[in-house]
Amino acid sequence: MKNILVAQRYSHAIISGLDDEDINSILADVEIMSSSIKAEPELVNAVNSYLFPLKKRMEIALEMTQKLANIKLWENLFSILLKKHRFNIITDILLDLENEILEKKNQIKVGLTIAHELPKNVLDSISAKLKDILEKDVILETIINPEILGGFVATTDSLLIDGSIKNNLVKLLKVKSKKKK
Repeated sequence: MKNILVAQRYSHAIISGLDDEDINSILADVEIMSSSIKAEPELVNAVNSYLFPLKKRMEIALEMTQKLANIKLWENLFSILLKKHRFNIITDILLDLENEILEKKNQIKVGLTIAHELPKNVLDSISAKLKDILEKDVILETIINPEILGGFVATTDSLLIDGSIKNNLVKLLKVKSKKKK
């Protein structure tokens, strides 16, 4: 919990006073870095480790910034995090930055788990319903998981809508077993 609060302070400092163009640029950088860290999760531990000298850790961290639009900002942040031995909260900072930026843009990411590929018009219909429920523009991140059998499961940081066939079957079995007692 403490790390999340510290991460929020860093992310608020980054986005305070930015205009729309800068915010979009920062969001693009966050997405690139998040995917890099997901691809190589041990990178954060290596950069945060005292096994390497500070200069080497900074070099490793700066390799992530080479594809980013706001290199100077990230270099400054990484330098501060490394000196304070807090690089391990970078994923929390990136997540909070993304959430704050999306909030400013009245958008929300929704993880949509489906059993198989759905036509675009069906995904658009689900997205429209979620927009009505959440009262925000929805960015769908679809995941295919045949185990749910059909329907969908929509998740955000604070909401779960389970309309999967698997969930409905489980509920049906529970109701049947209660009736037998």
